[in-house]
Amino acid sequence: MSKRKIAKLVNENYVRGWDDPRLYTLEAIRRRGVPPGAILSFINTLGVTTSTTNIQATRLESSIRHYLDYTTPRLMMITDPVKVIFDNLPDDYEEIIEIPYKPGSENFGSRKIPFTKEIYIDRSDYRDGISKDYFRLAPGQPVGLMKVPFTIKVLSVEKDSDNLPTVIHAHYNNGEGEHKKPKTFIQWIPISEKYKSPVEIKETRIHNQLFLSENPSAHPDGFLNDINPDSEEVIKGAIIEPAFNEIKLKSPLNMPFTPQPEFSIVEEEGRPETIRFQALRVGYFCVDKDSNDDQLILNRIVTLKEDSNKSS
Repeated sequence: MSKRKIAKLVNENYVRGWDDPRLYTLEAIRRRGVPPGAILSFINTLGVTTSTTNIQATRLESSIRHYLDYTTPRLMMITDPVKVIFDNLPDDYEEIIEIPYKPGSENFGSRKIPFTKEIYIDRSDYRDGISKDYFRLAPGQPVGLMKVPFTIKVLSVEKDSDNLPTVIHAHYNNGEGEHKKPKTFIQWIPISEKYKSPVEIKETRIHNQLFLSENPSAHPDGFLNDINPDSEEVIKGAIIEPAFNEIKLKSPLNMPFTPQPEFSIVEEEGRPETIRFQALRVGYFCVDKDSNDDQLILNRIVTLKEDSNKSS
């Protein structure tokens, strides 16, 4: 897209600025959290030609996704949390669970998370009824929590006026009766003032394609009429496990800068988007520059899997 058209998008407030993650300026790609190495990897997949060509955005995202899969730790993040209280556990219950940052890769190490009397799970991991293709938590259907040794089962559910669950009362089967392997395991985040958990996210920004078609300039009423009304979704109230703070401390944002050999790609010192991680079942994320000590704002870099519905 030409500089003139981008300037129109910026000046008329269709985007947040020249570095809006929905654009493909270098500043925008950097703010979106794309590592320099991923861009090089993408360029290496392209052929050399002198003709004007259009390259699908999915090809760039595929290269970014592949690069991030090998270079980012995995964390539990819940976008729509609902509280679970274990009625059979004492208020001060604490069971330390060790979880690797990246299963199968010792280089990333692991973190220790407390399993407590109260936790959060994602609302999508609970249903009132059981069906053939549903294996997560439901009355009469126990489920496992990631790396927690025993299953949990529903006792009762508190709901709001819209019939949505607000609190799930459950039982932790800690060695009681026959221990059966659950059909599936779901993610969870502890509620613990001692461990400063959970970490609250003020905004989770989900960026989709800015335009509805591959060639917005061809729109009969002008390229502005081709803008995708859902190009940015903002999720409020998401949470992340406390190990995020450890990832933040180990990121290039807080690590001392070390000169690298010539032609090597290094991260910029002191930039928040260098704090990257994979949120299980959700996508790859980085910290946005609008964040500060009091509010955490995340940008989604790419999804976990390629969206087959995308055409540009």
